[in-house]
Amino acid sequence: MVNIVITAPRGHMDGLIVKAACERDDIRIVGGLGPAGRDYIGKDIGLAAGLGREIGALVYDDLTEIIDRCDLVVDFSRVELSMEVLSVCKKYKKGFLCGTTGFSAEQEKALLAAGKEIPMMKAANTSYVVNVMRKLLGIAAEALGDKAKIEIIDLHSQNKLDAPSGTALELGEEITARSDKKMEDIAFHSVRAGDTPSSHKVIFGCMGEMMEISHHAYNWECYARGACDAMVYMAEHGPGLYTMEDVIGL
Repeated sequence: MVNIVITAPRGHMDGLIVKAACERDDIRIVGGLGPAGRDYIGKDIGLAAGLGREIGALVYDDLTEIIDRCDLVVDFSRVELSMEVLSVCKKYKKGFLCGTTGFSAEQEKALLAAGKEIPMMKAANTSYVVNVMRKLLGIAAEALGDKAKIEIIDLHSQNKLDAPSGTALELGEEITARSDKKMEDIAFHSVRAGDTPSSHKVIFGCMGEMMEISHHAYNWECYARGACDAMVYMAEHGPGLYTMEDVIGL
């Protein structure tokens, strides 16, 4: 059994993670974390997340009040809160699953370095299918990198702040790792409109032919289920920097 704290339970992604975690026998939510002053501080996280019922775990505005009761903190919130959570997790030697995007290069470095001290995963996308897509892109890049012009299109809701998306950047990193391409050789296109959950398309444009590899999420539940699998995997391992590929076994 892995005991977890979930940040920002009013957030759409975090609320889905609360729901998905409650449906599992191998995960126990021991508390939530929200900004000071919010009306749901001190209330049950089940109500805060919109489940319509209490689950016996309260929401706090100070992570240190609950950190000793958990094995791992799950955070899909905003950059500033994520960095605060990272600091507390390192101090108390707790695992940290971070799905937040939009970090600076320096912040990215700090997150990845935490794997030397605690179980750490920074995953822009916790979908199984997206991570299989990433693997396929590596194969395609290795075979077609010098023959194709590569473009990545990511579509998200109008409320998403970072562009390109964290997933789009990770797909680009996979391509550059498996070919002679550099990130500046890849054209990124970001669309922010409506309530599109997530859509990514990678185009390999060759002379006389073209290949597309794409993924479309119809809702965010796939990410919540993947995040739950990641929590259990991390709880079974010691300090280290983990990826969804580790969880899936790719």
